[in-house]
Amino acid sequence: ATYDEACNIGYCSIMGATIGGWGGNYTTVSTLQEFVVAVAGTQTAVILVNGTLSGSTQVAIGSGKSILGLPGSALHGVSLSLAGSRNVILRNLRITNTTGHAISLSSSRSVWVDHCDLSTSSATSSLLSISHGSDYITVTQNFIHDHPSTAISVSQSSDNVAEDEGKFHITFIGNHVKNVGTAVSFGTGTGHLFNSYYENATMGINARNGADLLVESSVFEGSTTAIFSSDSAKPGKVTVVDVVLGEGINTAPKGEMNADSVPYPYDWAVLSSSVVKATVVKEAGAKLHY
Repeated sequence: ATYDEACNIGYCSIMGATIGGWGGNYTTVSTLQEFVVAVAGTQTAVILVNGTLSGSTQVAIGSGKSILGLPGSALHGVSLSLAGSRNVILRNLRITNTTGHAISLSSSRSVWVDHCDLSTSSATSSLLSISHGSDYITVTQNFIHDHPSTAISVSQSSDNVAEDEGKFHITFIGNHVKNVGTAVSFGTGTGHLFNSYYENATMGINARNGADLLVESSVFEGSTTAIFSSDSAKPGKVTVVDVVLGEGINTAPKGEMNADSVPYPYDWAVLSSSVVKATVVKEAGAKLHY
C-alpha cells in the first residue's frame, strides 16, 4: 500500500473522487493530543498513526484527510466521528474498547474505510455507524468482530427523514464480520455487498425501510437467519447472487438491484463464493504495510 492511494471501487469512486489527504502535508502522530490536532479542520493532510493511542474519547475528523495506521498501531478507547465531513480515507486502523461507535459517519460524503480492525465487547452501539444522509461510501476489507450488538448499521433519521432522501449509496467489499449479534443492519438506501465472510453472526444482513440491496459472492457460517427484513414498517429488498447461506436462511423479499444497475465497474473484483472465505480471512483487517 502507499500513503496516497485513492478509492478506486464502489460508491466512493464516483460522484467526485475520494482522494483523502492526497497532496497535503504528512504528519506522524504518537500521542492522542497530537492526533486530535492533526485530524481536525479542513486542511488537506495525511496523518500516520504510530504506536498505541489510549483514551476514552471521540475524536472529530475533518474533511480532506487520509488517516493511516502504521503497522502495529492502535486506538484504544478512542473512537472517530465524521460529522459533515467530505473526502476522508481511513485505512489500517485498529480501534478497540470504545464505549460508543468505533467509527461514525453522520451527514458525510465520499468516505473510504479500508483494512480497519474494529472490536469491543462492552458497547451496545454498532461498531461502524453510517447515518443522517451520508452518501457515496465504500467499506472494504475490514475485520469487524467480537461485539454483542450490531457490527455495521446504516440508519435512517427518525426526526428528519428528508435528509436521507436519495442518499445512502454504500458499497461493502471483502469484509470479515465475526462473533457479533447482527452483521449488517441496512436501514435505508442502496447497498452493494460482495466478497464478504460472515462468521458466527447470529443474524446476518437485515434490509429495512425500503433499502434495496445486491448481495453477491459471500459466505455465511453460524447464522440462524442470514438475509432478512424486520424491525421496520416497510421491508427492504435483497437480490442474492452466488451466496452460501450455511445453516441460515434468506427470508427477505427479492430486490430490484442487479449488476446492470450498479453505476461503477466491479466485475474485475468479484470472487467466486468458493474462495471468499479463505481470501477474506487472509486479507481483511489492519494488515497493510507501507
